Amino acid sequence: MKIKSIFIYNILYISYLNATEGCNILSYTHDNKPKVFKIREDIPKYRKINITKKLSSFTLKYENQEIKIERAIEKSNHTCPPFCIQPMNIKGVKTVGELEVLDFIKGLKGKEARLFIDIRENREYKKHTIPRAINIPSHMLKNGSKYKKEVLTILGGKKNNNRWVFKFVPYLLIFGQGSDDSRTSNVIKTLMELSYPKEKIYYYRAGVNGWKNLGLTLY
Repeated sequence: MKIKSIFIYNILYISYLNATEGCNILSYTHDNKPKVFKIREDIPKYRKINITKKLSSFTLKYENQEIKIERAIEKSNHTCPPFCIQPMNIKGVKTVGELEVLDFIKGLKGKEARLFIDIRENREYKKHTIPRAINIPSHMLKNGSKYKKEVLTILGGKKNNNRWVFKFVPYLLIFGQGSDDSRTSNVIKTLMELSYPKEKIYYYRAGVNGWKNLGLTLY
């Protein structure tokens, strides 16, 4: 009796699926009958892109099976490069999470000099950003940029002959779009190459995407 009840329940459940998904119940009971399927338009369409510039995927063994780990994202114009997954740590620069970001924001009015920097393009910044962030787009620090000298001066740098000197400079907390935004790590690496003290740089790797995914306020 119990087995019969389970069988009836399964048939009823399949009937429910047929009603909602458009699949003919005959396809479950008679292989020679035509099968009717409805294409669901609400399923995201994904495409594969590289994990890093040199790594497209890798295979491992788990429970006697080979599993391929790869990266698939909803269809967009993103490619890797430049949207490759970024490392958690950058040459000794401290990586921070959301609670540390909140503490940094709270201290912006304190005696300690601090700058909270969104390195995305101005159009991205205007759409939304983390409250109290200022916008210094990453392209302003690229070689050949007419803004580079001005930006480095704002950050406390002084040019001595052909090199930059950073003595009394603010603490920087730098973020971009997310963990695959290479612009953030490139800005940090550029500053360190110019001798900006790494102990005064903080890296919020999760960026705007991570902040938004946790339901935190965007401005």
